[in-house]
Amino acid sequence: MNFFSILTGYQLKRFLIVGTIRAVFVILSFLTYKILLSQIPFDIRFRYEIGMVSTLTICILLYLPIVEKSLLFLKNKFLSEYLVEDSYTSRLAYKRFDLNSLIQSVFPDMVKISGANSGRLGILKEDRSFDIYNYKRGRQKKIPRKGENSELNKLIEYLLKYKNGASISETLSLPEINSIFVSLRADFIIPFLFREKIFGFLAISSIPDLEAQKQLALLSSQSALVIHNKNLSLQIVENIKYKQENESAIRIQNLLQKVKIPKIQNLDISLLMNDFYTLIEFYQVEDKIWQFIIISSGGPERSAGLLHSHILGKLYAKLGYLKVSSFVEIKTLIQSAFEKSNWKDKYGYLIGKIIDDSDIEILVEGNIFKVYSEINPNKPLISMGWKNLIAAYQFPIIIEVKGNKFLRIGKT
Repeated sequence: MNFFSILTGYQLKRFLIVGTIRAVFVILSFLTYKILLSQIPFDIRFRYEIGMVSTLTICILLYLPIVEKSLLFLKNKFLSEYLVEDSYTSRLAYKRFDLNSLIQSVFPDMVKISGANSGRLGILKEDRSFDIYNYKRGRQKKIPRKGENSELNKLIEYLLKYKNGASISETLSLPEINSIFVSLRADFIIPFLFREKIFGFLAISSIPDLEAQKQLALLSSQSALVIHNKNLSLQIVENIKYKQENESAIRIQNLLQKVKIPKIQNLDISLLMNDFYTLIEFYQVEDKIWQFIIISSGGPERSAGLLHSHILGKLYAKLGYLKVSSFVEIKTLIQSAFEKSNWKDKYGYLIGKIIDDSDIEILVEGNIFKVYSEINPNKPLISMGWKNLIAAYQFPIIIEVKGNKFLRIGKT
């Protein structure tokens, strides 16, 4: 260990600060006593006693508060603010003790307190993997680690038996654990423990003395609580996010379900059921021709509602620029929306076009639709993947979705 590394040690800094301040206090006390004694006439009885009492009074009322303030100032400047004796400073420090402070400030302090040249910080994440940070000679960086989570989980199980930390000498009979110590370049590892669960660890390159181990134990318990609270807050934020998304999707879906069936001459169209997973929309293209789409999606309700609203937005945007009218263009628009969202649940869609307010042309994708005449329900009127023309004499017709009657189209 070189001279520079000794001078950066936490314990040595603390000793030098306390020793220097006490030495200054003693020197000031003697100087004050000598000065006061020189001002007291020699013929006064109890001259030395008067000088001593006066010096003690000045030291207690003046010098001691200055010494205490100086000690706190120097400790706050050169030592960890999390371990100073000033309760107010410590309270402020712990108030700011969040995950960022743990990584940026507390972790380097812990390495310095241990007297080690370098250290590694492991922080447990929600997916049971670890983020690893390295600190050496004032430089700190995050280390990418791949495929080593299983090894670190073995280390965590081992550390549960050594709550106050374990040294590499205790792992000589355990080759797997010993190899983890070696890979972390650690002589000593202290776990961050809270409620019998480990949330991280500090691996340092030397074995700290007993006083440093006590101080590290104090910070490690607080570090465990910080990581635990961070993971809890992430869960809360995630739950709130999903709750908000779900509420938004339900509102969107409710709006989508409030379908207005248009009044089309010679036709009587009625919606037979509402389904959160099925969208129906009537719209007009060039020459005021009515078309309609029926889209049925599986998956969560909120996802289906958001996807349906996205498809409708794209459809009406293109209709506004007269860029979509044919079945192929609409089919491509719907299909691309499902593909871009990586939709893995079963889905299907039906595109319909009303010709001369009587006949209907239908294109179907997906085997969840069934179209038949109400008079002859056993005879299907459409084939999947083709344009199917349904003549007016076959009315009324029923469109089923997933085995349920969804839409009825008849003559007026």
